[in-house]
Amino acid sequence: MSNSQTVNRSESTYYTWTEAMAIGHPMIDEDHRHIFDIANRLQAELLDDPEHSIVGEVLVELIEHTGDHFVREEALMQAANYPGYAMHKQEHGELMKMVNDLHYRFMNRPGNIAVDVADFFRKSLIPHFTNWDVKLGRSILPAD
Repeated sequence: MSNSQTVNRSESTYYTWTEAMAIGHPMIDEDHRHIFDIANRLQAELLDDPEHSIVGEVLVELIEHTGDHFVREEALMQAANYPGYAMHKQEHGELMKMVNDLHYRFMNRPGNIAVDVADFFRKSLIPHFTNWDVKLGRSILPAD
């Protein structure tokens, strides 16, 4: 979507963590919850006044926390000899490119990126948690 599109508070819903997104690993689930917290702060800043807010700082926090999370998750996959490691790691790389691109566009191009950020969360990051990471949890955690 184009940066010229805007999202207003009535059209936007913030991101809600649900237990269906939990993989059952405390560290990974806590990381995911924290990413949702950052996403909600980012959304609030974008909808408030993106040109005079701390959007850039929150985007950097998102990049750093997401990158650190991926490193921890990849270490967990390697320790468990997870068969989907290579593809999952590649998916992490794609997600990092996307979030870095959002930051670049915010810092270097005029316009509001609220729609693009919402698309990233709804179409890329949340589906990663609910698909890739749920499969990971089923594979590496003991069955009850």
